[in-house]
Amino acid sequence: MRKIITIIREEYRRRVLRKEFIGLLLLPLIIIAIGTVIGFITSESLDGENRGVVGVVDPRGVLAGAVDARANDGVTFVRVKGAEDGRAALMREELRALYVLRPSFADDGAVDAFYLSKPPGNDIERAFGAYARTTLLNEFEPAVRARLDEGAVFTYQTPDRSRTFARDDVLTFVLPILIGVVLIVSLMVGAQYLMQAVIDEKENRTIEVLITSVTPRQLMAGKILGLTAVTLTQIVTWGLGATAALLLLRERIPLLRTISLDSSFLAAMGALFVLQFLMYAAIMVAIGSAVTDAKQGQAISTPFILLAIAPEFFLPALFIDPNGVIAVILTLFPFTSPFTLAFRYGMTTVPGWQMLVAVALMAAAAVLAIVAAGRLFRVGLLRFGQKVPLGELFDALRI
Repeated sequence: MRKIITIIREEYRRRVLRKEFIGLLLLPLIIIAIGTVIGFITSESLDGENRGVVGVVDPRGVLAGAVDARANDGVTFVRVKGAEDGRAALMREELRALYVLRPSFADDGAVDAFYLSKPPGNDIERAFGAYARTTLLNEFEPAVRARLDEGAVFTYQTPDRSRTFARDDVLTFVLPILIGVVLIVSLMVGAQYLMQAVIDEKENRTIEVLITSVTPRQLMAGKILGLTAVTLTQIVTWGLGATAALLLLRERIPLLRTISLDSSFLAAMGALFVLQFLMYAAIMVAIGSAVTDAKQGQAISTPFILLAIAPEFFLPALFIDPNGVIAVILTLFPFTSPFTLAFRYGMTTVPGWQMLVAVALMAAAAVLAIVAAGRLFRVGLLRFGQKVPLGELFDALRI
C-alpha cells in the first residue's frame, strides 16, 4: 500500500506542476472571473437604465386617472405641464427620461421619449405600460388592479408533469445539462491522457525501471488513482470558482436566484463521475499496455468514448419521455449513466431508486474494469514494439 501511495503522490506531483496543467486549471477560472466582473458592471448599468424618475407630458389628459402602480420597482412617474418644462428638468438631470404623449396617443399609443445619455431600459417601458393601463382599471380595488396589471403567471411543466418551472427558472433546467457536459469532457480528456502516458512510458522504456521496484498491479493502481486525483482537482477548483461567482452575482442578477439543485442529484453525479472515471481510466490503461503506439490506442479507445456521449443520439426520445424505458436504460447503463442522469434531472424528477441502482452498477463496472485491466496490464506491460495478440488478451481475462 505504501508503494501505491508513493506512485499516486509522484503521479499527482508530476501532472499538477506542469505548465500545461496550470494553464488548463487557470483558464476557466480566468473566464469565470472576467464573467463575474462583466456581471457586476452589467447589473450596475441595468440598474441605472431601469430606475429613476420619468416625466410624463399628457396634453389631452388621456392618463388623468393613471396611478403609479409599480413604484416599488424603482420607477416613478411624475406629471409635467409641458414639453419645454420637461426637457429643462431633463437637462438638469432631475428626470431619468421624459415621455411626451402625442395627440394620437389614445388611438395608436404614440409616445416621444427624450433622454440624456442612455435610452430608458425595457423595465421602464413595461412600467409605463402598466402606468397607462391603470386608467382602465380605476373602477377596481387596488389589490385587484395590481393583480390584473401583473397578468397571468405561467408555470411550465415537463411532459410527464413530474416537475414544474417558473418563467424565470430556466437555469435550473439548463445547469444540470451543463454539469453533465463538463464532466463528460473532463472524463474524455483525463482518460485519454492516462492512455497516452502509459504508451509513452512503454516507448521510452520507463516502465522497465519502474517494475523493478513495484508490481504491475501497484503501478497500475497508482497511475489510475493519481490521475483521478488530478482530474478531481480540476473539477473541484472549477466548481468552487463557479459557485463563488454565482454567490457574488446572485443578489444582482434575479435570474440566478432561481437556481436550485437537489443534494441527492449532486451526490449521485459526484459518485457516478468518480466511478466512471476509474472505469475509463482502467480501460485506457489496458489499451495503452496492449498497443504499440498512440494511433492504435486512439482507434481502439474511440468506441468507448462514443459510448459516453451516446445519450446525445437519443435526445429526441429523452425530450419526449424523460422517464421512459430508453431513459431508464441509459441511466442504469454504466457507460451512459452520468450524462443521461444530468439531462433527465433538468427535465423531470428522477426516482431515487434509479440513482442508487445507477451508482451500484457503476461501482460494479469500475471494479470489473480495474480487475480486467490489471490482468491485461501484466500481459502487455513489457511488449515493446509489438501488439499483444488477441488470443493472449482473452486468455488473460479468463485466468
